[in-house]
Amino acid sequence: MSEQVNLNAVGRETDGKSSSRQLRRNGSVPAVIYGGDKDPLRISILEKDITKASEVPGFATQILNINLSGDEQDVIVKEIQRHPATQRVLHADLLRVNPDTKISLSVPVRFINEEICIGVKMHGGAISRLINNIDINCLASNLPEYLEVDVAELDVGDSVFLSTLNLPEGVEIPSLALGEDRDQAVVSITEAKVLDIEPEIVESEGEDDSASDDSDGTESSDESSD
Repeated sequence: MSEQVNLNAVGRETDGKSSSRQLRRNGSVPAVIYGGDKDPLRISILEKDITKASEVPGFATQILNINLSGDEQDVIVKEIQRHPATQRVLHADLLRVNPDTKISLSVPVRFINEEICIGVKMHGGAISRLINNIDINCLASNLPEYLEVDVAELDVGDSVFLSTLNLPEGVEIPSLALGEDRDQAVVSITEAKVLDIEPEIVESEGEDDSASDDSDGTESSDESSD
């Protein structure tokens, strides 16, 4: 598991675009904590702190500790808004959670042992990663940083489906309860495509040109001798 992320926050009374812009100019990021049986809280977090925290592996899929003037709250990230050009954090939506409460979240897939995959190493296949994030249900205390898929033993033509994933204890994939047609392939090993390119044959016109030139030269020579 990743290291625990702790963030200090300050409450804010005002809301709106002008207030948010002022916070950003002062080096802070506006955020909202909501959910549970409490009212939403408008807070701000130092930009340098949340930027550093967002670089921690698993930041978006773990319980964060928010210290608001001594009042600690457990939250998970529901959405981080970033500037499209600079990628600066502009706003954060944080969902209040209880470790014993069931939550729904999308977690990334991590593919391992790709370098020793039988289908690739032995038979020249290619790995097709079909799903990069999976929606899961679990207790907040069981929230995994990612779901791991081992492709070492897969051969050409093999696939790993949602239903065959080795899920951590207490983790469920809710879409599977909706029917067999929701059981999608996560990764497949396919045959590598080989492109047959026929060489283009270009006819040389050099011989005809030189023959014509020789003929002209001969006639010119005969006229000179006359």
